[in-house]
Amino acid sequence: MTDLEELRGVLAERPAVEFTTVDLAGVMRRGRRRRRLRRLPAAAATVVVLVGAVAGAQLLRTPGSPAVTTLAVTAAQPERRTAAPIGEVVGTKTVDPEGEVVLFFEHTPAGPDASPYQLVLGHRTGDGGITAELATGSRANSPGFHALTAGRPGQDVPLYGYYSGPATRITAQVDGLMYSADTQRVGALAVTVFWFPRRDTTVLGGIATVPMNAYSAVGDSLPK
Repeated sequence: MTDLEELRGVLAERPAVEFTTVDLAGVMRRGRRRRRLRRLPAAAATVVVLVGAVAGAQLLRTPGSPAVTTLAVTAAQPERRTAAPIGEVVGTKTVDPEGEVVLFFEHTPAGPDASPYQLVLGHRTGDGGITAELATGSRANSPGFHALTAGRPGQDVPLYGYYSGPATRITAQVDGLMYSADTQRVGALAVTVFWFPRRDTTVLGGIATVPMNAYSAVGDSLPK
């Protein structure tokens, strides 16, 4: 027998082990089951992330967030004269050719429900004198915002006033954006004077109403 005939004979023999027919459907079912098991941890992580995102959104919309109150802005009455301040003269650090823009209080006749003082905007001149230029009138005898007044755009601060109570932070909201005022406490009268810097004139100058908020030193919202 030649080598070629021997090789043909070996190839023609049946194998000693019989191979069963492959169950393709079963293999596919087991594969799908394994893929589902592998996906469970990733799906669980996704659910955790989604729950966290929803919880975070609910925290951002917490009912405790204060509602912004819209207040009317009045025009000041020009009355340039020598001032007679009571208490502290608050410098705004806004300077023009007339000197530094300042805010202070003066005595005014008090009615049954009004306090005996008014907020005045003026200038501290180079020789240290104080002039009164815009008076806002006396306030009602109650806590909250008072004398919210529009300045003269381009000449002084665009918006100012005072808060009767323990406010340390004052904000105004315009077109969805929040603007923070500069503040200074006048302890003798238990009020906080506030004003917005000149850089906010474009937004706040000449505005008729503006949403306002006041906060205490620990961040609590205060009455309007």
